[in-house]
Amino acid sequence: MKPRIRAEGIVMKTFQSPFSDKPSGPHVLVQCDQSESFYRFPGGSIEFGETAGTTIMRELQEEFNLDYVVGDLAAISENLFEYDTRKRHDVTLIHWCTLAKDSEMKMEQVRWHNEHSTVKLVWRTLNKISSRPVYPTGILEVLRAGPQPVVHLVNKKMGD
Repeated sequence: MKPRIRAEGIVMKTFQSPFSDKPSGPHVLVQCDQSESFYRFPGGSIEFGETAGTTIMRELQEEFNLDYVVGDLAAISENLFEYDTRKRHDVTLIHWCTLAKDSEMKMEQVRWHNEHSTVKLVWRTLNKISSRPVYPTGILEVLRAGPQPVVHLVNKKMGD
């Protein structure tokens, strides 16, 4: 079986605390199930001819009616695993992103997935998401460190 290539977007934001004049800690926009048994970043499978950035923008619009501005590459995750006796190899390109101005979400707002009614998108603090599994494994260290230099080369040559 060939590897599956995915793209996901990380959005982090600091909100003004409703209880004080000081800003609350950084929040990250995460996708999860209703009970928040795990957290992951929104995104999806890259289609032939798409860049990772295009995939992130398309998936977020299709799934949550949100527009993203895609920034630099944050991490590349390779996950080799077996699920229901099937072996998989996923490669995920994870980018730093921001929400487009017309797609702002308030700190307490919930967005429900357009195709899967039990999946939601919410803002959570780093402390909150560290209390449950966060996928891909190891990404919390990237979030805590913040943007670091990563070289990302995109070469697209389709017919002359």
